[in-house]
Amino acid sequence: MPAQKKTPLTLTSRFEEQESGTLRHLPFEVPKGVDQFRMTISYNDQIDSIPTASGGNTLDIGLFDQQGTDTGGPGFRGWSGSNKLDIVIGKNWSTPPYAAGAIKPGTWNLLLGAYKVGANGLDVEIGIDFNPDVKTPDKPVIPDIESLDRADLPAAGERNWFRGDLHAHSLYSDGSATPAELVVRAYESGLDFIGITDHNRAQSPADLVPTGDDWPVLVPGVEVTTYAGHFNVWGTDTWYDFRDASPEGLQASMDAANADGGLVSINHPKPFGPDWAYGRDIKGFQTIEVWNGWWDRLNNVSLKVWEDALRRGERIVGVGGSDVHHLDEASTPDNPLSPARLGWPTLWVQAKKPLTSEAILAAIRAGRCFLSDSPSGPQIYLSREDYAVSARVVGGSGTALALVGASGIIATEAVTSDDQTWSFAINVLGKGQTYVRAQIHGEHGGFRALSNPIWLKDSDPNTGS
Repeated sequence: MPAQKKTPLTLTSRFEEQESGTLRHLPFEVPKGVDQFRMTISYNDQIDSIPTASGGNTLDIGLFDQQGTDTGGPGFRGWSGSNKLDIVIGKNWSTPPYAAGAIKPGTWNLLLGAYKVGANGLDVEIGIDFNPDVKTPDKPVIPDIESLDRADLPAAGERNWFRGDLHAHSLYSDGSATPAELVVRAYESGLDFIGITDHNRAQSPADLVPTGDDWPVLVPGVEVTTYAGHFNVWGTDTWYDFRDASPEGLQASMDAANADGGLVSINHPKPFGPDWAYGRDIKGFQTIEVWNGWWDRLNNVSLKVWEDALRRGERIVGVGGSDVHHLDEASTPDNPLSPARLGWPTLWVQAKKPLTSEAILAAIRAGRCFLSDSPSGPQIYLSREDYAVSARVVGGSGTALALVGASGIIATEAVTSDDQTWSFAINVLGKGQTYVRAQIHGEHGGFRALSNPIWLKDSDPNTGS
């Protein structure tokens, strides 16, 4: 027997211009006998959520059920940001990214985030229709791996190195692809692993992707998204509170991620990244996203944030990812404002077989990783041999190698073949060098690859700036 219709609700709320960047819980009552409800949200002067858009309103949406709004609690049903204004919550299916499950009676809470508020203020109206009988869509079909064409990429120059992209979004936040479609594209692109890091997600993608055989290894993650900066957490299966953007609130969330054993990364600390507003106030991140999307998209600013930390002796690992949201949009590195592409840049890690999520994250923690501009980009292997540092570049003919230390660029070499190795004596690299890293520049000066540092002297092993 179909569930009986219940009296619909209409909720309203208003934010003034000075309340831009604030969040508010809006409680409502769910009656007994509800298997599904639909929320339709409308508001005035709507503009895009991109950081460069202004002069109007952008509203973010989240939801907590009758179990409450406690930090890390079971009541969190999901966060769609500004991406969806028509949301179905059901016992068997919910609009992604919201979690399906029993609709129990009691006080539920909408979470309204006034990301941007224009001069006219932000007036919100939400209609809630109980038991609307929205049909559950069919599950997406996952193709057989044998039917797919995998990119023929140059082999890794050294043993046990693997390619991947650890920053990607699905329709479980503001992306357009399913988690399975992301994994399929990662396989076709020649990647060995992929991280799906949906914004403030309420559920893991682990049960939504193909696994085994030769499928890329999934590294579950979450992008903790606040109005003052974003950070990724990999290797855990929970949500971290994003509602308190104060330094104290953000620190508490990062502490919780570390307590769970997560690997934490500050994301895209650069203008329009959006930027990281906390400076050096926050401790406890092990990595910095040095390279996000196309290199020319102001990643030089993120590089400086990382470089400054290295010069202070902080052993932070540099990572990168595409931050892709839409798989099939036209994009090109010649236009850094074009949408991101999966695998641009590519993160390479050195890990033992069989490849696992845990092995990938352990390699990153140890700094056994480097970045190239694409899955087929130049490879750079940096190692220490007694009193010298060895740099090997594979697939980089026509580029230039730069060796970088605490004092800046300390050596340069032209790369004239597709497999070339140099040895640099440590005692001639200059006084005061606590570390050495390498980067590869293209014909016109843009970055093609970037290594993590080799530490030459004892320094403060701080794991968060």
